[in-house]
Amino acid sequence: MSIFTGDFNSLPWLQEKTLRALQAAVSLVDLANEPDTTAWYKRKLLNVAEAQIERLAPVVALLYQAGSSAADRDEWGAMLEGGSFALATWCKKWQIADPSEMAKGSLRHLRSVEEDAEKAQESVADVFDGGLEEAIDLKLQIYGHMCHRLVHGELTSEAQRLLLWMLGGLWISDPPDVVSISKRFLPTDIGITAQQASDAYKLLYDQGIIERVNLSGEERADRLSLKLIVRGLNDSKHALEHQELQFGFPGARINGKVTIGQGKLVELPKTMAAVLGRWFKEDQELTDLRDTLQAQVGDDRIYVESAELKYRDGQPSVLVHFRYPIDGESKPLEEELVALSERWLTEHLILRPSE
Repeated sequence: MSIFTGDFNSLPWLQEKTLRALQAAVSLVDLANEPDTTAWYKRKLLNVAEAQIERLAPVVALLYQAGSSAADRDEWGAMLEGGSFALATWCKKWQIADPSEMAKGSLRHLRSVEEDAEKAQESVADVFDGGLEEAIDLKLQIYGHMCHRLVHGELTSEAQRLLLWMLGGLWISDPPDVVSISKRFLPTDIGITAQQASDAYKLLYDQGIIERVNLSGEERADRLSLKLIVRGLNDSKHALEHQELQFGFPGARINGKVTIGQGKLVELPKTMAAVLGRWFKEDQELTDLRDTLQAQVGDDRIYVESAELKYRDGQPSVLVHFRYPIDGESKPLEEELVALSERWLTEHLILRPSE
């Protein structure tokens, strides 16, 4: 019997076809909800799914005579987040179809190992291929968009500082939407703590304002390349996921002041050098000495990075690396470090045998 003949009852056919179309639309939500679906594709999938579901759900409700309430967005809207399970709940509530059959849609995207590997394949990163005018236009659009985010966005003061710092370097950046920052010196650069820098970075990442990118030829481990994102303009289809990063370094600040680093070589008297040479035959860290120097001089004056035994021309000496406030004087600290180091060595290397 043809569906175009006058004797054909079209209602069951329309019910079945529209319901299957709705189920197919909802399956896009299931796909978007998979943990390895990138943010760009998730957003696109949900946009397509919503456009279809908001048209199909009222038609299905009408054909199944479920009532006008079933067509309300408040009723079917859960499908945009819950996918097939939410569709099953909607069908059960309004007695439209077998809920167990509708829920099976969420299992359609269970994949084999080969499919997992195929989906996990990384695409080549988006490359800007415009000329100078296009680059300038992109930078201007980023400046305008980020100004609005700074005014209206829910950003902490630390996140605002980080965003402003990146915008300050955008004018000379290449690619035109990517800024390179120093992980090691970022907290000092923008006047916040290492933890605050980490929190600010995560907030900007979670809000889709920045994306981490890997640029070819960027070899310095300290550098971090970040793309400033205007959604719909330059967001990446395969953006890298947020990754916890270590910002700053110990001793970057002392009493809130920026520090500078220095090394001091402690030359040893011949007798002490001879004893030290018998105890140690090669370069090595002197962690106990480092801890003693830090405790004796004080956290409010110095940060002792390391104390190392070094051999030069066969003679041992001690090299102390330390940091101190940029407006401080190094000479008094050096003299104190030398005196304390000699005392420690005397106590540990010369006096110990007689104990």
